[in-house]
Amino acid sequence: MSRRSLLTATVLLLTVLSVAGTADAAAPQPRPVVVLVGIAGLSAKDVSPHATPALARLAADGASGVLVVRSVRDRTCPLDAWLTLSAGERAAGPGECAPLPRVTPRQAGRTARPGQPAEYAVADWAGLARDQASTGYGAELGLLRAKLGRGRTCATAVGPGAAVALANAHGIVSRYTPTFDPTVLSASAPAAGAIGGCPLTVIDAGGLPVGAGREEALRHADALVAQVRANAGPRATVLVAGISDEPDSSETALRFAAAVGPDIDRSWLTSGSTRQNALVQLTDLPPTLTEELGIGTEEGFVGSRWRTTTGESAHGPASATTALERLRAFDTTNDVVVRYGLWVFVALVGVQVVGYGLALLVLARTRRAVWHDRAGKVALVAALVTGAVPCAAFLAGLLPWATSTLPVQSLVLALAVLTGVLAYLAARSPQDPPWAAPTTLALLTAVVLGVDVMTGSHLQGNLVTPGDLPLVGGRFFGFGNVAFAIFATSMLVAAGGLAARRVQRRDRRSAVLIVLGMGLAAVFIDGWPGWGADFGGVLALVPGVAVLVAGVAGIRLNLRRAVLIAVAAVAAVSAAAVADWLRPAESRSHLGTFVQRVIEGEAAPVIVRKAEATLASVTYGGPLGWLGILGYLAIGVLVLRPRRFRARALLDAYATWPTLAPTLHAVLVTGLVGFALNDSGVAVLAAVLMAGVPLAVLGVVRSAALTAPTTMPADVEVGTAEAGPYGPAPDSRTYEGAHKGTVDEPVEQSAEPSEGPEKSSVEPPATRVRENL
Repeated sequence: MSRRSLLTATVLLLTVLSVAGTADAAAPQPRPVVVLVGIAGLSAKDVSPHATPALARLAADGASGVLVVRSVRDRTCPLDAWLTLSAGERAAGPGECAPLPRVTPRQAGRTARPGQPAEYAVADWAGLARDQASTGYGAELGLLRAKLGRGRTCATAVGPGAAVALANAHGIVSRYTPTFDPTVLSASAPAAGAIGGCPLTVIDAGGLPVGAGREEALRHADALVAQVRANAGPRATVLVAGISDEPDSSETALRFAAAVGPDIDRSWLTSGSTRQNALVQLTDLPPTLTEELGIGTEEGFVGSRWRTTTGESAHGPASATTALERLRAFDTTNDVVVRYGLWVFVALVGVQVVGYGLALLVLARTRRAVWHDRAGKVALVAALVTGAVPCAAFLAGLLPWATSTLPVQSLVLALAVLTGVLAYLAARSPQDPPWAAPTTLALLTAVVLGVDVMTGSHLQGNLVTPGDLPLVGGRFFGFGNVAFAIFATSMLVAAGGLAARRVQRRDRRSAVLIVLGMGLAAVFIDGWPGWGADFGGVLALVPGVAVLVAGVAGIRLNLRRAVLIAVAAVAAVSAAAVADWLRPAESRSHLGTFVQRVIEGEAAPVIVRKAEATLASVTYGGPLGWLGILGYLAIGVLVLRPRRFRARALLDAYATWPTLAPTLHAVLVTGLVGFALNDSGVAVLAAVLMAGVPLAVLGVVRSAALTAPTTMPADVEVGTAEAGPYGPAPDSRTYEGAHKGTVDEPVEQSAEPSEGPEKSSVEPPATRVRENL
């Protein structure tokens, strides 16, 4: 063969191959098919291989999880859920569980346009749209239909709930059938005038009643799911969701969710809005549908698409039984915490009231030293136990108590053992200095909570933070308001305790560095979008850290400095929010979402809703809410003015623990700002008291054991001999005469500064106690 012939053959071969490749590339790709089946009231407890084989097979073949259906109200009715799907935002119907609206032909007797199916209208759509203005979320009904329209994707609605979800902004549904027919899942393109053949089909499978008839309804729903999987084809993605709570129930619960399809492996469901394995939200469904259809998720949906944990550190279940056990554990956790969380709080308050009250009664009724010693031990035990409970409650989440056959007993046992261990560790700390025990407990608590949010917030939602349960639908990752209050209080007490020795040795620079370093670390952990992601927490914690730094450094706070602290707090949270906003929409926390709302001019409803929630925590809480506020203010006045109330034990503690006063002031400021800026309101104050009071009492009791009975400080001043907001050091002054007359009388001090603790006119309390012994 000549060279020219060889070249010609090569060119022809390359031409043929390129044409073939172009033909392959131009060949139409199969359209994605997505089917969503919504079953009101379906939970993991309803699913089993025996009673619901089709639903159990979903958990075995694909990804499963629990669905948080929380919408506007505590209980989500079917209409609320379908409206939420329509808007991609929390929405609600009128009243308590209003029935689904009627779906009727748009105009009676109207002839459909050639090649188009008849249109249907959802009754009273305009009224449903108006109702969203009063929810505080400003949901825009019809947004899902608008997204599908921009993607030129048709959708078929089966049942009235599905019609609500797929209606456009005017309440019009293009393709609708009241009952399921397998032909709607035809894989071929929709024929002229047909209702089926669309890439998306949404099916309202009805609801499960409570009590009689539930088993029959469950069998019907399971059979429907089996039909859907049999007729949708192997390339279809089938999503099943317990779309809402039962329409005839007054309670709410976590619901069942599962997904199966060609790109879904056996794993757990998750989403960017929860960042938790086996946990997704109702608001995640609209972006999930658009992503599965290849349309993409645009701004407007508040949720994030469902994802699977395939390829991540957490692997999926080994079997359907394993999956269902894990999902039922979520239900067990919610049931136990909701039922007993309030009682744990009551027990914490009761133990302290009884313990401290008994100790004060003994001190007031007798002057015998032996009884005073016993009273101190009672208060000490009460403080150690109640101070250890918050940390123990978080650590209990590491144990699989929810999968036990006796979950309540297992949790109580775990909580008791962990509380005992932590209290023992604190009790074994040195008696001198007096801040050793409270600092130990505070540091342990702060470290546990900080490490938890840095590793995924898996311990939130426990007996001391029931408001952070997934069931509530408020927080799924980062710090909830109550958890933040415990973390901030513990971190401030720990910082004050670790800096106390430096202040006592007149090393202010080192003390300031310790407090500033721990404070900045706490603010970073709390505000970083991938960790604490806490908007209001940063605004509350920065002033607390600043107050503690100023107290340790000997800086008096005035109005100008207070304004600078406020500006620093706003700057810190703004930097975190903007950094979060610069990330992809799916990866943002609510910090970045808020920035986006500000840009879109929709931040006002969020602020108003938060303010209303704060006020509601007071008004809806009734006497307990007002009692919490009054108790907080009373303790604040006592901390700020101990001499006015002749609080000699607290004054002694201020003298022997040189950073106690600024530490308590910092905690009070953080609690007040947190109360004002977080939607949990009074719960923040209660959490600060729950975490802070035992630690403060522990320090007071330990200080009393080191203080000679004939000595007493005359003022709340602590610090060094150098001038500062808390006055001279306790060892540079004389306490004699403090018991003479009233405790409000000042004690004369030498005009010459002390040269050091070893040259003080009064020996340290610990030395006097040892010599007396």
